[in-house]
Amino acid sequence: MIRSTLPSGVKTLQKWYANGQLVFDNAIQRSSGQWGILQKSLLIHSILAGYPIPPVFLLKYKNDDATIYDCIEGKQRLLNTFSFMSWEYALHGGTPDVELDGEVYEIAGRSFDELSDELKDIISGYRYSISVIEDATEEEVEDIFYRLNSPTPLTQIQRSRSVMGTELARWTRDILEKDFFTKAICLTQAQWRREGDLEVLLQTMLLLDNRSENYEYKAISNTEVLKYCSHIRGRFSPEKRVVIEELFDYLSGAFSDKCKFLKKSAVPMVAVIGKLALENSITPEQYRGFIDSFANTVNEEYEANKGNGNVKRVKTEGRLLAMADDFGQYFNISNLVVIGGSAESEDANEAED
Repeated sequence: MIRSTLPSGVKTLQKWYANGQLVFDNAIQRSSGQWGILQKSLLIHSILAGYPIPPVFLLKYKNDDATIYDCIEGKQRLLNTFSFMSWEYALHGGTPDVELDGEVYEIAGRSFDELSDELKDIISGYRYSISVIEDATEEEVEDIFYRLNSPTPLTQIQRSRSVMGTELARWTRDILEKDFFTKAICLTQAQWRREGDLEVLLQTMLLLDNRSENYEYKAISNTEVLKYCSHIRGRFSPEKRVVIEELFDYLSGAFSDKCKFLKKSAVPMVAVIGKLALENSITPEQYRGFIDSFANTVNEEYEANKGNGNVKRVKTEGRLLAMADDFGQYFNISNLVVIGGSAESEDANEAED
Protein backbone atom coordinates (compact mmCIF):
# COMPACT_ATOMS: atom_id res chain seq x y z
CA MET A 1 0.00 0.00 0.00
CA ILE A 2 1.35 3.41 -1.04
CA ARG A 3 0.21 6.72 0.46
CA SER A 4 0.80 10.19 -1.03
CA THR A 5 -0.84 13.65 -1.04
CA LEU A 6 -2.85 15.40 -3.75
CA PRO A 7 -2.35 19.18 -4.03
CA SER A 8 -5.52 20.00 -5.97
CA GLY A 9 -8.10 22.72 -5.34
CA VAL A 10 -11.86 22.26 -5.13
CA LYS A 11 -12.49 23.62 -8.64
CA THR A 12 -10.11 21.04 -10.11
CA LEU A 13 -11.72 18.26 -8.10
CA GLN A 14 -15.16 19.37 -9.29
CA LYS A 15 -13.98 19.13 -12.91
CA TRP A 16 -12.62 15.65 -12.24
CA TYR A 17 -15.98 14.68 -10.75
CA ALA A 18 -17.79 15.99 -13.84
CA ASN A 19 -15.57 14.01 -16.25
CA GLY A 20 -15.59 10.80 -14.19
CA GLN A 21 -12.03 10.93 -12.91
CA LEU A 22 -13.20 11.48 -9.32
CA VAL A 23 -15.88 9.00 -8.26
CA PHE A 24 -17.95 8.36 -5.15
CA ASP A 25 -19.25 4.86 -5.82
CA ASN A 26 -17.19 2.82 -3.39
CA ALA A 27 -19.69 0.31 -2.00
CA ILE A 28 -18.61 0.67 1.64
CA GLN A 29 -19.23 4.43 1.67
CA ARG A 30 -22.31 5.97 3.22
CA SER A 31 -24.97 7.14 0.78
CA SER A 32 -25.30 10.81 -0.12
CA GLY A 33 -27.71 13.12 1.66
CA GLN A 34 -26.44 12.45 5.18
CA TRP A 35 -26.09 16.13 6.10
CA GLY A 36 -28.76 18.68 6.89
CA ILE A 37 -28.64 22.24 5.56
CA LEU A 38 -27.02 23.65 8.72
CA GLN A 39 -24.20 21.08 8.61
CA LYS A 40 -23.62 21.86 4.92
CA SER A 41 -23.58 25.58 5.66
CA LEU A 42 -21.09 25.26 8.50
CA LEU A 43 -18.76 23.39 6.15
CA ILE A 44 -18.81 26.35 3.73
CA HIS A 45 -18.29 28.72 6.65
CA SER A 46 -15.31 26.63 7.81
CA ILE A 47 -13.73 26.93 4.36
CA LEU A 48 -14.19 30.70 4.32
CA ALA A 49 -13.20 31.30 7.94
CA GLY A 50 -10.16 29.02 7.88
CA TYR A 51 -11.51 26.53 10.42
CA PRO A 52 -9.89 23.07 10.49
CA ILE A 53 -11.63 20.48 8.29
CA PRO A 54 -10.91 16.72 8.45
CA PRO A 55 -8.85 15.26 5.59
CA VAL A 56 -10.16 13.44 2.54
CA PHE A 57 -8.94 9.96 1.53
CA LEU A 58 -8.97 8.83 -2.09
CA LEU A 59 -8.22 5.41 -3.55
CA LYS A 60 -6.17 5.74 -6.77
CA TYR A 61 -6.25 3.16 -9.55
CA LYS A 62 -6.08 2.79 -13.33
CA ASN A 63 -9.13 2.12 -15.49
CA ASP A 64 -8.45 1.72 -19.23
CA ASP A 65 -5.27 3.78 -18.82
CA ALA A 66 -7.22 6.60 -17.11
CA THR A 67 -6.36 7.56 -13.53
CA ILE A 68 -9.38 7.27 -11.23
CA TYR A 69 -9.71 8.63 -7.70
CA ASP A 70 -12.37 6.80 -5.65
CA CYS A 71 -13.38 8.61 -2.44
CA ILE A 72 -13.41 6.39 0.66
CA GLU A 73 -13.56 9.20 3.23
CA GLY A 74 -14.80 12.75 2.75
CA LYS A 75 -17.68 12.07 0.37
CA GLN A 76 -20.13 14.36 2.18
CA ARG A 77 -17.59 17.20 2.39
CA LEU A 78 -16.65 17.13 -1.28
CA LEU A 79 -20.14 16.56 -2.73
CA ASN A 80 -21.72 19.23 -0.54
CA THR A 81 -19.01 21.70 -1.59
CA PHE A 82 -19.59 20.85 -5.25
CA SER A 83 -23.37 21.18 -4.90
CA PHE A 84 -23.02 24.60 -3.24
CA MET A 85 -20.77 25.77 -6.06
CA SER A 86 -23.45 24.53 -8.49
CA TRP A 87 -26.09 26.75 -6.80
CA GLU A 88 -28.04 23.73 -5.51
CA TYR A 89 -28.69 25.20 -2.06
CA ALA A 90 -28.46 28.44 -0.11
CA LEU A 91 -26.73 28.71 3.24
CA HIS A 92 -28.73 28.27 6.44
CA GLY A 93 -30.12 31.42 8.03
CA GLY A 94 -28.02 30.74 11.12
CA THR A 95 -24.68 30.62 9.28
CA PRO A 96 -22.19 32.99 11.01
CA ASP A 97 -20.67 35.98 9.26
CA VAL A 98 -17.16 35.77 7.84
CA GLU A 99 -14.44 38.32 8.56
CA LEU A 100 -11.63 38.76 6.02
CA ASP A 101 -8.97 41.45 6.22
CA GLY A 102 -11.09 43.48 8.60
CA GLU A 103 -14.22 43.31 6.45
CA VAL A 104 -17.30 41.42 7.61
CA TYR A 105 -19.30 39.45 5.05
CA GLU A 106 -22.85 38.30 5.77
CA ILE A 107 -23.34 34.93 4.09
CA ALA A 108 -26.46 33.54 5.83
CA GLY A 109 -29.23 32.67 3.37
CA ARG A 110 -27.01 33.21 0.33
CA SER A 111 -26.26 30.86 -2.54
CA PHE A 112 -22.87 30.64 -4.24
CA ASP A 113 -23.77 33.12 -6.99
CA GLU A 114 -24.81 35.67 -4.37
CA LEU A 115 -21.41 35.72 -2.65
CA SER A 116 -18.74 38.28 -3.42
CA ASP A 117 -16.11 37.33 -6.01
CA GLU A 118 -13.53 37.21 -3.22
CA LEU A 119 -15.50 34.61 -1.28
CA LYS A 120 -16.21 32.59 -4.44
CA ASP A 121 -12.49 32.46 -5.20
CA ILE A 122 -11.69 31.23 -1.68
CA ILE A 123 -14.16 28.35 -2.04
CA SER A 124 -13.15 27.46 -5.62
CA GLY A 125 -9.47 27.47 -4.77
CA TYR A 126 -9.75 25.77 -1.39
CA ARG A 127 -7.42 22.81 -0.97
CA TYR A 128 -8.68 19.99 1.21
CA SER A 129 -6.01 17.94 2.92
CA ILE A 130 -6.09 14.90 0.63
CA SER A 131 -4.34 11.57 1.17
CA VAL A 132 -4.12 9.23 -1.81
CA ILE A 133 -3.86 5.47 -1.34
CA GLU A 134 -2.58 3.12 -4.06
CA ASP A 135 -2.11 -0.64 -4.36
CA ALA A 136 -4.43 -1.47 -1.43
CA THR A 137 -6.36 -4.73 -1.21
CA GLU A 138 -10.15 -4.69 -0.64
CA GLU A 139 -9.54 -5.92 2.92
CA GLU A 140 -7.12 -3.03 3.57
CA VAL A 141 -9.60 -0.50 2.16
CA GLU A 142 -12.38 -1.90 4.39
CA ASP A 143 -10.08 -1.76 7.41
CA ILE A 144 -9.04 1.83 6.59
CA PHE A 145 -12.68 2.88 6.29
CA TYR A 146 -13.57 1.24 9.60
CA ARG A 147 -10.64 2.85 11.42
CA LEU A 148 -11.28 6.29 9.95
CA ASN A 149 -14.90 6.11 11.08
CA SER A 150 -14.29 4.57 14.51
CA PRO A 151 -14.68 7.96 16.28
CA THR A 152 -17.60 8.92 14.00
CA PRO A 153 -21.17 7.96 14.89
CA LEU A 154 -21.64 5.53 12.02
CA THR A 155 -24.85 3.63 12.54
CA GLN A 156 -24.67 -0.14 12.75
CA ILE A 157 -26.40 -0.34 9.39
CA GLN A 158 -23.78 1.92 7.84
CA ARG A 159 -21.09 -0.28 9.41
CA SER A 160 -22.75 -3.31 7.83
CA ARG A 161 -21.26 -2.39 4.44
CA SER A 162 -17.73 -3.07 5.62
CA VAL A 163 -18.84 -6.09 7.67
CA MET A 164 -20.50 -7.85 4.71
CA GLY A 165 -17.56 -7.01 2.42
CA THR A 166 -17.13 -4.75 -0.59
CA GLU A 167 -18.43 -7.18 -3.20
CA LEU A 168 -21.69 -7.91 -1.37
CA ALA A 169 -22.09 -4.26 -0.39
CA ARG A 170 -21.88 -3.33 -4.07
CA TRP A 171 -24.59 -5.88 -4.88
CA THR A 172 -26.95 -4.60 -2.16
CA ARG A 173 -26.46 -1.07 -3.45
CA ASP A 174 -27.69 -2.22 -6.86
CA ILE A 175 -30.78 -3.81 -5.27
CA LEU A 176 -31.56 -0.51 -3.52
CA GLU A 177 -31.73 1.23 -6.89
CA LYS A 178 -34.84 -0.76 -7.84
CA ASP A 179 -38.14 1.12 -8.04
CA PHE A 180 -39.55 -0.56 -4.92
CA PHE A 181 -36.96 1.27 -2.80
CA THR A 182 -36.68 4.51 -4.76
CA LYS A 183 -40.38 5.09 -5.47
CA ALA A 184 -42.61 3.02 -3.18
CA ILE A 185 -41.40 2.83 0.42
CA CYS A 186 -42.17 5.58 2.95
CA LEU A 187 -39.23 6.45 5.19
CA THR A 188 -38.76 9.61 7.22
CA GLN A 189 -35.88 11.94 6.38
CA ALA A 190 -34.05 10.70 9.48
CA GLN A 191 -34.52 7.07 8.38
CA TRP A 192 -33.22 7.82 4.89
CA ARG A 193 -30.14 9.53 6.36
CA ARG A 194 -29.50 6.44 8.50
CA GLU A 195 -29.94 4.26 5.40
CA GLY A 196 -33.19 2.70 6.49
CA ASP A 197 -33.60 1.29 2.98
CA LEU A 198 -30.49 -0.85 3.45
CA GLU A 199 -31.76 -1.86 6.89
CA VAL A 200 -35.10 -3.17 5.62
CA LEU A 201 -33.38 -4.98 2.74
CA LEU A 202 -31.05 -6.79 5.17
CA GLN A 203 -33.95 -7.58 7.51
CA THR A 204 -35.80 -9.14 4.57
CA MET A 205 -32.78 -11.21 3.59
CA LEU A 206 -32.40 -12.40 7.19
CA LEU A 207 -36.05 -13.43 7.41
CA LEU A 208 -35.93 -15.26 4.08
CA ASP A 209 -32.79 -17.12 5.19
CA ASN A 210 -34.65 -18.11 8.35
CA ARG A 211 -37.51 -19.38 6.24
CA SER A 212 -35.36 -21.33 3.76
CA GLU A 213 -32.57 -22.63 5.97
CA ASN A 214 -33.61 -21.95 9.58
CA TYR A 215 -31.10 -19.14 10.10
CA GLU A 216 -31.29 -18.46 13.84
CA TYR A 217 -31.91 -14.92 15.07
CA LYS A 218 -33.22 -13.24 18.20
CA ALA A 219 -34.57 -10.10 16.56
CA ILE A 220 -34.33 -8.04 13.40
CA SER A 221 -32.66 -5.26 15.39
CA ASN A 222 -29.60 -3.46 14.02
CA THR A 223 -27.35 -5.54 16.28
CA GLU A 224 -28.74 -8.80 14.90
CA VAL A 225 -28.62 -7.49 11.33
CA LEU A 226 -24.92 -6.70 11.80
CA LYS A 227 -24.35 -10.29 12.99
CA TYR A 228 -26.22 -11.49 9.92
CA CYS A 229 -23.94 -9.43 7.66
CA SER A 230 -20.93 -11.14 9.21
CA HIS A 231 -22.66 -14.50 8.65
CA ILE A 232 -23.28 -13.93 4.91
CA ARG A 233 -19.88 -12.42 4.09
CA GLY A 234 -18.38 -14.53 1.33
CA ARG A 235 -21.22 -17.07 1.41
CA PHE A 236 -24.31 -15.41 -0.07
CA SER A 237 -24.48 -17.57 -3.20
CA PRO A 238 -25.34 -16.41 -6.74
CA GLU A 239 -28.53 -18.49 -6.52
CA LYS A 240 -29.65 -16.65 -3.39
CA ARG A 241 -28.88 -13.32 -5.02
CA VAL A 242 -31.11 -14.23 -7.96
CA VAL A 243 -33.93 -14.97 -5.50
CA ILE A 244 -33.59 -11.50 -3.96
CA GLU A 245 -33.28 -9.79 -7.34
CA GLU A 246 -36.39 -11.52 -8.66
CA LEU A 247 -38.33 -10.70 -5.49
CA PHE A 248 -37.61 -6.97 -5.63
CA ASP A 249 -38.22 -6.86 -9.38
CA TYR A 250 -41.62 -8.39 -8.58
CA LEU A 251 -42.26 -5.89 -5.78
CA SER A 252 -41.20 -3.02 -8.04
CA GLY A 253 -43.91 -4.17 -10.44
CA ALA A 254 -46.48 -4.35 -7.66
CA PHE A 255 -45.60 -0.97 -6.14
CA SER A 256 -44.76 1.50 -8.88
CA ASP A 257 -45.67 4.51 -6.74
CA LYS A 258 -45.62 5.59 -3.11
CA CYS A 259 -47.57 3.28 -0.79
CA LYS A 260 -48.42 4.69 2.64
CA PHE A 261 -48.49 1.22 4.19
CA LEU A 262 -44.83 0.67 3.31
CA LYS A 263 -43.41 2.28 6.41
CA LYS A 264 -40.10 1.00 7.76
CA SER A 265 -41.52 -1.69 10.06
CA ALA A 266 -43.90 -3.01 7.39
CA VAL A 267 -41.47 -3.31 4.47
CA PRO A 268 -39.83 -6.63 5.51
CA MET A 269 -43.30 -8.10 6.15
CA VAL A 270 -44.56 -7.08 2.71
CA ALA A 271 -41.37 -8.39 1.10
CA VAL A 272 -41.48 -11.80 2.79
CA ILE A 273 -45.19 -12.28 2.02
CA GLY A 274 -44.36 -11.06 -1.49
CA LYS A 275 -42.09 -14.09 -1.80
CA LEU A 276 -45.14 -16.27 -1.05
CA ALA A 277 -47.09 -14.41 -3.72
CA LEU A 278 -44.32 -14.93 -6.26
CA GLU A 279 -44.13 -18.65 -5.45
CA ASN A 280 -47.90 -19.00 -5.90
CA SER A 281 -48.01 -17.19 -9.27
CA ILE A 282 -49.91 -14.20 -7.90
CA THR A 283 -49.49 -11.30 -10.31
CA PRO A 284 -47.91 -8.07 -9.04
CA GLU A 285 -51.23 -6.28 -9.55
CA GLN A 286 -53.07 -8.90 -7.51
CA TYR A 287 -50.52 -8.68 -4.72
CA ARG A 288 -50.83 -4.89 -4.61
CA GLY A 289 -54.59 -5.38 -4.33
CA PHE A 290 -54.09 -7.64 -1.32
CA ILE A 291 -51.77 -5.18 0.41
CA ASP A 292 -54.20 -2.32 -0.19
CA SER A 293 -56.98 -4.45 1.29
CA PHE A 294 -54.82 -5.46 4.27
CA ALA A 295 -53.85 -1.83 4.92
CA ASN A 296 -57.51 -0.75 4.96
CA THR A 297 -58.69 -3.36 7.45
CA VAL A 298 -57.79 -3.98 11.08
CA ASN A 299 -55.98 -7.25 11.70
CA GLU A 300 -55.95 -7.48 15.49
CA GLU A 301 -53.10 -10.02 15.59
CA TYR A 302 -50.94 -7.85 13.36
CA GLU A 303 -51.73 -4.73 15.39
CA ALA A 304 -50.95 -6.52 18.67
CA ASN A 305 -47.41 -7.20 17.44
CA LYS A 306 -46.63 -3.61 16.45
CA GLY A 307 -45.33 -0.83 18.67
CA ASN A 308 -42.54 -0.94 21.22
CA GLY A 309 -40.14 -3.85 20.80
CA ASN A 310 -41.51 -4.78 17.39
CA VAL A 311 -38.08 -5.88 16.17
CA LYS A 312 -38.10 -8.81 18.62
CA ARG A 313 -38.46 -12.16 16.95
CA VAL A 314 -41.76 -13.00 18.62
CA LYS A 315 -43.37 -9.78 17.41
CA THR A 316 -41.78 -9.95 13.98
CA GLU A 317 -43.07 -13.47 13.42
CA GLY A 318 -46.42 -12.53 14.95
CA ARG A 319 -46.87 -9.91 12.24
CA LEU A 320 -45.64 -12.26 9.52
CA LEU A 321 -48.02 -15.03 10.55
CA ALA A 322 -50.96 -12.64 10.81
CA MET A 323 -50.32 -11.25 7.33
CA ALA A 324 -49.71 -14.73 5.89
CA ASP A 325 -53.03 -15.93 7.33
CA ASP A 326 -54.88 -13.06 5.66
CA PHE A 327 -52.94 -13.68 2.45
CA GLY A 328 -53.99 -17.35 2.44
CA GLN A 329 -57.63 -16.46 2.98
CA TYR A 330 -57.57 -13.69 0.37
CA PHE A 331 -56.19 -16.00 -2.34
CA ASN A 332 -57.64 -19.27 -0.97
CA ILE A 333 -54.19 -20.84 -0.46
CA SER A 334 -53.46 -23.20 2.43
CA ASN A 335 -50.37 -24.69 4.09
CA LEU A 336 -48.22 -21.59 3.68
CA VAL A 337 -44.75 -21.67 5.26
CA VAL A 338 -43.55 -18.21 6.20
CA ILE A 339 -41.06 -18.78 9.06
CA GLY A 340 -38.33 -21.28 9.89
CA GLY A 341 -37.09 -22.71 13.19
CA SER A 342 -37.59 -20.97 16.53
CA ALA A 343 -34.91 -19.29 18.62
CA GLU A 344 -34.44 -20.40 22.20
CA SER A 345 -34.38 -16.85 23.57
CA GLU A 346 -35.64 -13.45 22.56
CA ASP A 347 -33.67 -11.05 24.72
CA ALA A 348 -33.05 -8.34 22.13
CA ASN A 349 -34.93 -5.22 23.18
CA GLU A 350 -34.19 -2.60 20.55
CA ALA A 351 -37.21 -0.53 19.51
CA GLU A 352 -37.99 0.15 15.88
CA ASP A 353 -37.44 3.68 14.58
